[in-house]
Amino acid sequence: RNLNLRIFMLSRRQFLKGALAVGTASLVADGILFEPRHVIVEEKTVAINDLPDVFEGFKICQITDVHHSSFVGLRFIERVVDKANSLKPDLMVLTGDYIDGSRKYIMPAVSALCKLNAPYGTLAVLGNHDHWRDAELTKDVFSKYHVPVITNEHRFIEIKDRAICVAGVGDFMEGVQDLKAAFYGVPHDIPRILLSHNPDYAEVMPKIERVDLVLSGHTHGGQIKIPFSIAPVTMSRYGQKYIGGLVKLANTQVYVSRGIGVVGLPIRFNCPPELTLLTLTKAVQKA
Repeated sequence: RNLNLRIFMLSRRQFLKGALAVGTASLVADGILFEPRHVIVEEKTVAINDLPDVFEGFKICQITDVHHSSFVGLRFIERVVDKANSLKPDLMVLTGDYIDGSRKYIMPAVSALCKLNAPYGTLAVLGNHDHWRDAELTKDVFSKYHVPVITNEHRFIEIKDRAICVAGVGDFMEGVQDLKAAFYGVPHDIPRILLSHNPDYAEVMPKIERVDLVLSGHTHGGQIKIPFSIAPVTMSRYGQKYIGGLVKLANTQVYVSRGIGVVGLPIRFNCPPELTLLTLTKAVQKA
């Protein structure tokens, strides 16, 4: 009987070890092979003060942190572009970090992204990785395809003589942020959207300038998120605050996309890549 019990206990331990090994291998395989390629469309309605009636329902598709590299292939990026186009937004915005590693990835990555198609075009800013590799080449490729890189400047989006303003600032780590220049000449009563690769800029952004919505990336949602818990690494000075989604601040609101690609470990776990589709609506005025 004791011998049978020992055999049973050994078999049980071996089974549990085997099950743990299989489970671990499955999670690793999912994090490397499946989840980084399973793009989720995150749809969010965002309330904007004084939004003109003609912009009610206006849709913005945000793509960020593509990080074209040996781990994030061009065909995958092309599929992301096709998926974004199929959403039929009114405006496309790109919020930086188009490559990782070698500058040889700049031309193919940016060229693919310039195939985005929306009635009001595409606007872009740069991220820290773009500066680390070759910011000027990145801007030159965008310019070749007539996609504005709006560093500390803005563009008006106009419908029937009404407008909203979309501006951009330089990267918070490697660029220059001049919010006054970004909105220079913009009437205060026009709704304002700001592209800033790094969401941490919203914490130090001058409050004298009206900013209704900041669109950012950079944090990748942490890439690895413990189920029902936190992301151990966030790439933000503010911990979990900007790992993803809409964050309300006293003077503005920030939408942070998890992004498309990966850096460091080529893994996403419980944190799939994101295409963002934002729908603007008029904020309800408090009595």
